[in-house]
Amino acid sequence: MSRAKFIQIGEALKSGYAIALIVGLTLVHTGCSPTFWADQANSDSYDILAEKSDDPAWELPRVDVDPDPRSRFYDPYDPNHEPLPPDDPAANVYMHWLQCKKGYKSWHKFGRALSIENPDWLVQYGISPEMSAEMAAAGNALPGTELPALEEVTLREAIDIANINSREYQFQIENLFLSALDLTLSRFQFDVKYLGIGGQNPQVDLNRRRLSNGTQELDLSSRMGVNQMLPSGAQWAVEIANNTLWLFSGSNSTSSVSVLSYSLVQPLLLGAGRKVVLNGLTQSERDVLYQTRTLARFRKTFFTDTVGGGNGFLQLLQQLQVIYNQRNNIKLLERQVEIKRALSSQKVNVQQERLEELPDNWIIPPALADKMEYDDESRMLSWKGAMSDEQEKLLLALSDADAYQATVNELISRIRTEVVTLDVAQLETQLASSINTLRTAERRYQDSLGSFKIFMGLPPDMPLSIDESLLKPFQLIDPLLPEIEQEIYDYVEVWATVYVEDWEDPNLVPPTTADMLKVVNGLELLIKRLKTDALLTLDRDIKNIELLLGEDTEGVSEELLALRQRRFESDEDRERVRQSTANDIRLYSGVRKEVNELQSRLDGLRGFLSEDNLSNNQKKKIILEMANLREDMLRISQGMQVIEIGLRVELITLEPFTMNITEAVRIGLDNRLDLMNQRAFVMDARRLMEVRSNQLEAVLNVVVDGDVSTPSGRNRPLDFRGSQASLRAGVEFTAPLSLVQQRNAYRESQIDYQRQRRTFMEAQDNVKFQIRQSWRQLDVLRQNFETSRVQIRLAALQYDSAVEATSDPAQAGRNQGLNLLNALSSVLSAQNSLISNWVNYEQNRLNIYRDMGIMEIDANGIWEDNFYQHRAGTIRPTNEHRQPPPEPTESTSVTGTGDVKQVVFRPAAELNALATETETPAQAP
Repeated sequence: MSRAKFIQIGEALKSGYAIALIVGLTLVHTGCSPTFWADQANSDSYDILAEKSDDPAWELPRVDVDPDPRSRFYDPYDPNHEPLPPDDPAANVYMHWLQCKKGYKSWHKFGRALSIENPDWLVQYGISPEMSAEMAAAGNALPGTELPALEEVTLREAIDIANINSREYQFQIENLFLSALDLTLSRFQFDVKYLGIGGQNPQVDLNRRRLSNGTQELDLSSRMGVNQMLPSGAQWAVEIANNTLWLFSGSNSTSSVSVLSYSLVQPLLLGAGRKVVLNGLTQSERDVLYQTRTLARFRKTFFTDTVGGGNGFLQLLQQLQVIYNQRNNIKLLERQVEIKRALSSQKVNVQQERLEELPDNWIIPPALADKMEYDDESRMLSWKGAMSDEQEKLLLALSDADAYQATVNELISRIRTEVVTLDVAQLETQLASSINTLRTAERRYQDSLGSFKIFMGLPPDMPLSIDESLLKPFQLIDPLLPEIEQEIYDYVEVWATVYVEDWEDPNLVPPTTADMLKVVNGLELLIKRLKTDALLTLDRDIKNIELLLGEDTEGVSEELLALRQRRFESDEDRERVRQSTANDIRLYSGVRKEVNELQSRLDGLRGFLSEDNLSNNQKKKIILEMANLREDMLRISQGMQVIEIGLRVELITLEPFTMNITEAVRIGLDNRLDLMNQRAFVMDARRLMEVRSNQLEAVLNVVVDGDVSTPSGRNRPLDFRGSQASLRAGVEFTAPLSLVQQRNAYRESQIDYQRQRRTFMEAQDNVKFQIRQSWRQLDVLRQNFETSRVQIRLAALQYDSAVEATSDPAQAGRNQGLNLLNALSSVLSAQNSLISNWVNYEQNRLNIYRDMGIMEIDANGIWEDNFYQHRAGTIRPTNEHRQPPPEPTESTSVTGTGDVKQVVFRPAAELNALATETETPAQAP
């Protein structure tokens, strides 16, 4: 092979490689898959977020924009190959057919999703994946199925559920991610970009042409370049372009020409300088910081709203406690109505009706002699007590005279008509009103619970009950004491088996000694319950008080020391509690003595009953003493509850807040993340003024550009020669003569800066006001809570006194019904005030720590506060607290657990029947 031929082949190969290089570099950037770009965006954005979360004040445990797989809105599908979601049928038509045109036929190439929400979100609650998918596809309303019930959800579990399912929380995380995504673009503006002169993208054009002379040619044009924006505003660009032409005629020649171009533009006025050029990047960097702080503050606000918001966990507990208080109040009302009706039925009622004259030869038969009489002077026919059907028939048969028959019928009608005393009427009216109030409270609780579910991201029809352990301190009476009191109260039915109304009745069959011993044995069991159960309960309460008041520290648990610290702010507070409980302890000693006396009296009754041939008079006295014993036991059991209320109410504590108002405000101004952002917004507005003022400048740019090419007509695409080069340099100038839009923008930026200054001042004032308001509220609520302790003591004493007065004959007719109503109202008001002040105090404590910006939230979303870290409960293993769907029920229970019974209203007639009808005697306990 000749040297010339060898050189020719080499040149051809060289030009081919050059063309392939240019074309290859161009084709490399023809495009990557959506997955590549999405992964790259995620990587760049998360790197930025890691940079911005370096300060402990706004450190974030979670910035992943992908939801938890347990969440309702988690998307299990590949986001880059997302199947079509369920669509509205009417709207779906327009995806396939519109204006007689067929739509895109491959919409479903990635498949069709079963549901919009996560089809597997119910699996964690014990539902099979298949059933979970079907229920999700049916909008959680699949016929024949119900959502699983979440029973006794603790505060910690509620926060965990909200963190996983809250749509607002996810929205805030997405806002942070989007701000980081925007920053990646702003940073990219100053990177070297694959863009040529004028911002042209890499390009390849291939054209085949047939000329009129029959010659065929193939033309390949390609170009690619790089450019970069510099912080000074200068922009450089380098671009290489190639044109290769193949002629398929004769000797089949090839011609390839390349041009290497470059450009540099440096603004001197408009768009010049780092303060203008870097402003966009500066703002994007600051925006990510703002959004990071916003999310960090949102976590504090989110915890506060979950726990102490308008429909938060504490508010639900308060509503539950109010319902329990109302139900207990209704029970007390029902009992007093029964007692008052029973007392009312024991009174001898005399009914009168006017009769102008008696019928001729009319006399009162002996069977009615003790029931009726006629007063000639007043001309009144009177009837005493109740009337049997036989007595009614006998009375009507005494005469057929029209006047007599009319008077007797009126008299019978009056007797048959139920007479309700004023006291009973007042109590029953209040009872009906209380039941209506209870129904409203139950409905409001269900509404609040539904709102709380939506706040947590759960369906409102998902059965849920909350853990009530935080209400345990407000159980001021041990359930054992009311249970014992009810047994004593109900024991009247056993006592009634030996009660004799008329000992003078000649046909009387007196109770036997064995019958009376049976009653005594039952009374002894009740006394034993007072001794072993009731007194022991009070013993434990007194021991707890003594531990609380103790001042020794050796061998004392940290928990008890913390309890003392929370309970007593000063020695005066400790002394006040000591004096209050000392009176309760004295009352307790008296009660213990009375219980022992009851046993002595009962032993005396046993002694009497051991004698033979007891007379009726002796039996009468023994039966009366049994009744007195029962009444004294009832009074003692009620007194025990009053004592326990006084003891237990002192054990309720408030979490301390000892910071003074000046220090609280100072801390808030230093630590509020939103205030930091607001201060930075003022600087943003000020910087914008500089940018807008620069837009009023003239265009004055120094421009340098040039190019160098290979020889034309030859197949040497990389043979760049200086003889083929050119260089141009100059200055561009544009006069700023028509800048009305820019002028207005500049003036707007000045006004916006002043607005931002005022907005910051307002935000600062609001921070001060919020902290000062919460501080004052905390101070007042602490005092109100202490007043509520006293109030509930007094209310319990008032009710105890009112109940005693009801059964005291000497107090008859002295507004007993009104006194009872006032006492019951005081008890209910005191109970509701106690829980309300506690919840309001805790809500304001949450608010002030949030507003001071020092509420540290841990990775689980819980405030790092001793109370919430130890009292928020635990997160149980999956499905442990998730119960199967509840069976259909007509119960209107508040919590759905059946532990709170529905109150049944009993009208006056039924209550009266309970007091008078004869029932099967109950067995002794």
